[in-house]
Amino acid sequence: MGDIEKQVEEAKEVIREGGIVVFPTETAYGIAADATDRVAIEKVYEAKKRPRSKGLTAIVDSIDTAEKYADLSDEERKVIREFMPGPLTLIADRKDTVPDNLNEDFAFRISSGEIADRLSEVGPITATSANISGHDTPYSVDDISEELLEKVDYVIDAGELDSGPTSTIAAVSDGEVEVFREGPIKKKEIEKVL
Repeated sequence: MGDIEKQVEEAKEVIREGGIVVFPTETAYGIAADATDRVAIEKVYEAKKRPRSKGLTAIVDSIDTAEKYADLSDEERKVIREFMPGPLTLIADRKDTVPDNLNEDFAFRISSGEIADRLSEVGPITATSANISGHDTPYSVDDISEELLEKVDYVIDAGELDSGPTSTIAAVSDGEVEVFREGPIKKKEIEKVL
């Protein structure tokens, strides 16, 4: 793990300096950038050729960090405590501390992946998959297109990942749960917590 340890520290430095990093999450390889830096966010859109209309989600290291960027209701806090860290991305109202080119809301999760969690110690990081928009989700660095790799500043290679489903994306408001992407956590499970 020593080598990965060194890679994580170097990657954190790249993120702090406004660069973008390919990294393994608990589901697939993603692209991390400082989710509070407008310019770094633009680099992610460009590298992925992602339409600006499709916002980016973030990984945060704790509920306290999430509170700095999102206006959370008691219901949302309850859901976070129950399902995070884990494969749930929650869409919450963003505060002015979030650049408007990230997303119109603040969509975030606390990752159960050790490397993702460590990288998010620098602050919220982007959590979009390391692929050209519309292409397959990569589970190893070899799956990532050259075109994209040429645009990133650093790569943490943790080998082949078990291809798991990507996170559930949901919003909670007034006791209602809206699921935008079905993943490992089902709507019924979230409703039960509320």
